[in-house]
Amino acid sequence: MAHKVGIFRIHHALGDGISLMSMFLASCRRADDEEKMPTLASGKSKREGSEKGFLGFAEWFVAMVWFSLLFVLQFLMRCLWVCDRKTEISGGDGVELWPRKLATAKFRLQDMKLVKKAVPNATINDVLFGVISSGISRYLDHRNPNALPEGLQITGVAMTNLREQPGLQELSDLMKSKSGASWGNQFGMLLLPIYYHNSKSNGDPLAYLKRSKVMIDKKKQSLEGHFSYRIGLFVMTYLGPKIATWLNYRILCNTTFTISNILGPQEEITLGGNPITYLRATSSSLPHALTMHMVSYAERADMQILVAKDIIPDPAFLAKCFEEALLDMKEAATAITET
Repeated sequence: MAHKVGIFRIHHALGDGISLMSMFLASCRRADDEEKMPTLASGKSKREGSEKGFLGFAEWFVAMVWFSLLFVLQFLMRCLWVCDRKTEISGGDGVELWPRKLATAKFRLQDMKLVKKAVPNATINDVLFGVISSGISRYLDHRNPNALPEGLQITGVAMTNLREQPGLQELSDLMKSKSGASWGNQFGMLLLPIYYHNSKSNGDPLAYLKRSKVMIDKKKQSLEGHFSYRIGLFVMTYLGPKIATWLNYRILCNTTFTISNILGPQEEITLGGNPITYLRATSSSLPHALTMHMVSYAERADMQILVAKDIIPDPAFLAKCFEEALLDMKEAATAITET
């Protein structure tokens, strides 16, 4: 009560970010009209290649098959033995039990929208991952200058929503058993690599965004997320939860960080008549030393940064690295717009 903060502690077994955020918003009302529900982003996704004719569809299909085979193979190798090189932000076996610190990186959605316009067909997720790539490179330069080779791969684990209808869902739709947007955990894992670049030698801030977009576009063309979900379901059903847990744990131990992005309400809302200033989310009990979850709310976006404090003792500085990375990208994007 002293901090005027409400905290919901919910086990992930009850649902994923889409389910839980949709359930929460069903209890909220718009601040400008208490009779109305918050506006949720939704809409049917278009099938890639469906409007490009036969040759366009054939090209898309070949790319889909190739990228699916490539990324699924990489995913299986991560499950078994391939792991990231140790850096100043690496976790590992047992780190899930270490004490944690929490910090928040605060962004303006207007800034992210301005940046994404500087690169054709870029998305907010592309911008977010470009910010993560730039911010982590800055932080590693601060912790141990010139210690890492240029272009070193640092792999993240991202969660992708596999429902037929993207975005947040109406709670009534989630409760329908035959709905394409049903309740529960319906997400796949994607391995999203970033590459360390010395901030002094990389003069173009938008280069991080361009590299992120190329990589994420390839991921979108693949079935990696669907494969990871299906293989997890198969292992859980036929081999049991111990093997499924072991595989998930291996993937997390062999990568470096977790990242997710949940789209929140587009306008300010209230809960029980109380106005909400911000929405933030995080998860716990992962062997990663660095976990990041971004939630947007009324033209703002807050990213919770949860760290193992014995590995990353200064998460507030890391949050500042992310914020400054976006501001540098905004400055570069503004310069392009003006010219």
